[in-house]
Amino acid sequence: MSNKYDDIDDTVLWQLVKVESDSLAFAELHRRFSDKLYTLAYRKTGNREAAEDLVQDLFVSLWVQKDHISIEKAVAVYLFSALKNRIISHLRKQLIHQSFSLNELDSELLVAHSANTVQDWIQLNEVQEVYNRELGNLPEKSRQVFELSRSGLANKEIAELLGLAEKTIEFHISKCLRVLRVKLLDIVVIFLTLLLLNR
Repeated sequence: MSNKYDDIDDTVLWQLVKVESDSLAFAELHRRFSDKLYTLAYRKTGNREAAEDLVQDLFVSLWVQKDHISIEKAVAVYLFSALKNRIISHLRKQLIHQSFSLNELDSELLVAHSANTVQDWIQLNEVQEVYNRELGNLPEKSRQVFELSRSGLANKEIAELLGLAEKTIEFHISKCLRVLRVKLLDIVVIFLTLLLLNR
């Protein structure tokens, strides 16, 4: 059974949610994305309950914090990126819970690591800034496809999500990688050189 929100663009739906607190528009976004988000979460965690919790937490957060959330890119990119961050946090907590603690680490290793942490962070931040700038210069469709691929979606899933052929998705990703590889090569070489010299 169709409803008046079926043919509305994701971005417009989000504006209805954000500006008018439209619960039906929110429900439509949930309908469009929840299954795909769950598939990604389950593939990464291998746990159905955890996957369900991660997706539910994402949508609850989206609704509760809607006044403070600014989605500048495609709604799909935002959702899958936000879920990716939640998955990483979930897996990190699992690792810590299982066995790792700072007390078990070698104290000399900690000292050596902390001595270079600030400088490493600055250099890595510079690389990230160049990466973000060059990514922003890419055509919108290519950038959207690339960001979805970095969030953990398979090419087939991106194709289904965007209504494009899988070959087209492969083309956009290859194009982005080719451009970014050229743009970032010099600064990455400099970064790695400095990193090695500071060890």
